Amino acid sequence: MSSTLSKTVIAALATGSMARDDVFPVQKPEFRYQQFSKLDRVQQRAATDKLDFTAVTWNALGLNDVERKGWDYLTTDEQVGATQLGFTKESWDCFIDHYSSAYWAELVAGNKASQYMRLGWSQESWEGDSDHPASEGKWWDQLSEDEKKAANQLCYFKMNWNQEDMNPNNSYFPYMFPAFRYKPWNELSLSMQNTAIGMMNYTEDLWNDLGTHVAEKNTFLNLDSTMREGAMELGFYTHNWDCFMNHYQSYYWSSFHADLLVAITTLGWTEDSWTNDMQSPPLSESKSWADLTPEEKAAATRMCYFEQTWDTDLWVTLEDFDLSEVVTPDGPIPKDINLNIYETTGYAGREPADVIAGRYINASYRTMVSSGVLAVVALAGAFLFA
Repeated sequence: MSSTLSKTVIAALATGSMARDDVFPVQKPEFRYQQFSKLDRVQQRAATDKLDFTAVTWNALGLNDVERKGWDYLTTDEQVGATQLGFTKESWDCFIDHYSSAYWAELVAGNKASQYMRLGWSQESWEGDSDHPASEGKWWDQLSEDEKKAANQLCYFKMNWNQEDMNPNNSYFPYMFPAFRYKPWNELSLSMQNTAIGMMNYTEDLWNDLGTHVAEKNTFLNLDSTMREGAMELGFYTHNWDCFMNHYQSYYWSSFHADLLVAITTLGWTEDSWTNDMQSPPLSESKSWADLTPEEKAAATRMCYFEQTWDTDLWVTLEDFDLSEVVTPDGPIPKDINLNIYETTGYAGREPADVIAGRYINASYRTMVSSGVLAVVALAGAFLFA
């Protein structure tokens, strides 16, 4: 067996990707899992004009509020737009809403409650009277075979369970690089400044001093609705906020999986030190970027750090460095960053054993409960963003 083939097989066995075919109760609307640019003009107009999608919210599965509404809760215009796209009531309720807008009694009547029960739900947890089940904190490959079969019956599969990101990304960072966030305040347009002030409570000082605003210590889905809307107007969405702004610092240890787990452990973190980071941080926390090994730099890159955001003690504000001189995200991978550490897990959507510079798309994201804040995020549409 060739070396490349054997690595691929090992990786597939490790992630469960060689296993099973998905079986759904409703025909899969394949168009929903294509990039926005691949839709025809009629579909694009229906998505933007009737359903309030943008290219970013279409490409980031589950991000648009309309996708947390059952068919019967859509307005007439929204139903028209969904129909023009190619949805039926059945395919929308299953693949988009996953019946999450239904009351428990309706799930029982529709023979869907049993599938949710296999995922650990009960009437009490569905109605918010007890904790959400453990399956809500798992990535697809962490689900048991029975949980996957139950999820299939609710029209989940790996791509939409993990809320994968289809936004084009030509950088060596895992997600779309938010270059605007690294511009000094006085270089932002007036409209961006107004959004940052009015919707996100930034000041000039908070903007110029990265990581000092309380919002940046939170995950995207744990921002309040106004801040989240403001972040989206600026150009953020779930994936690039959590990576570039929060660097996953508000994640529970159990949230780390696959390439993110490789990254966090390569930097020397363990479950104990991550949970009690003030007591025993790893050696990498005291290193400058220049002193990190190529593997540690690859780990930091997966968490959307680069030299200037890692070495925060060497500069004061955004006015102290020219971003164009220190990072070229759309250029080749710097020679001192060894992304080969991800060759058995993949890297932000790249297949295992195919980690090279190029077009990184389909990066996974599973909504997790933040370990640094008190807010709890549930994936069931009836409770998300409550």
